[in-house]
Amino acid sequence: MEAIKLKNVSKKYGKNIVVDIEELNIEKRQVYGLIGPNGAGKSTIMKMICGLTQSTSGEILIDDDSFNKKNRNETLKKIGSLIESPSYYENLSGYENLTIVRKLKNLKDEDVFNALEIVGLIKHKDKLVKHYSLGMKQRLGIAMAIIGIPKIIVLDEPTNGLDPKVREEIRTLIRNLPLKYDTTVMVSSHALDEIERMVNKIGIIDKGKLLFQGEINEFKSKYSSFIYLRTSNNKKAVNLLNLKDMVIENDYIKIPILPDEMIAKIIYKLISENINVYRIYEKDKSLEELFIEFTERGLIE
Repeated sequence: MEAIKLKNVSKKYGKNIVVDIEELNIEKRQVYGLIGPNGAGKSTIMKMICGLTQSTSGEILIDDDSFNKKNRNETLKKIGSLIESPSYYENLSGYENLTIVRKLKNLKDEDVFNALEIVGLIKHKDKLVKHYSLGMKQRLGIAMAIIGIPKIIVLDEPTNGLDPKVREEIRTLIRNLPLKYDTTVMVSSHALDEIERMVNKIGIIDKGKLLFQGEINEFKSKYSSFIYLRTSNNKKAVNLLNLKDMVIENDYIKIPILPDEMIAKIIYKLISENINVYRIYEKDKSLEELFIEFTERGLIE
């Protein structure tokens, strides 16, 4: 069952189409990563989901209900968000900033303490935000998004500009939200190593189009994995096997990823023809390498 679903959603500014998505699905209790280069449309998609801007056409479903003007207020109660950068009053404390959000959402004071506890700011609740470090300010922004534990949490570039230690703490926090609090998280980033460490599924977007949607391992397996063989006679082996997309590369035979059963048959066939197999291994491109190649080619799944 989906927490968020976009169907034939487009967004235009004048004649410029910035988002054009046939279907995007985010299942409940999932951390979903929306990735793409700057200007790809990530923030616009998140703003439409959070009701900050309206789609030009199509349907957005939140928790199986179509998001529209009639149910706008009820729908927004299900969503907590941090879009682009945290908004806070620097002359107020962390506790006071969250109290403002609590009142707007008609929550309890204990929800403020719970949010501060989750993001690790409980000891700094009375400190003025202007004295917070960048990492603490980002935590406060996440606390504003998760206060009251909404069903859906939308985080736009939540680790942007943070040092490595704080980034890892934020990643761990995000990974654990569905497990501990039965919520769904949508997170965006252009830093692919960040996404790879905290999400279940990804959506790759470029120029407003969704190019791929699914698990990272599925994506990497389908588009980036190769088998490398080194034999006693590579040229003879290639002619013998005659497989599609098989090439000799740097003294190795490179072939697309194949099931284990087919690899076993290939090795048996080579040995049967007195061709020794010296080495065999599988190699993956990094998610970042693959992403660059994927968006440059404009592949659409």
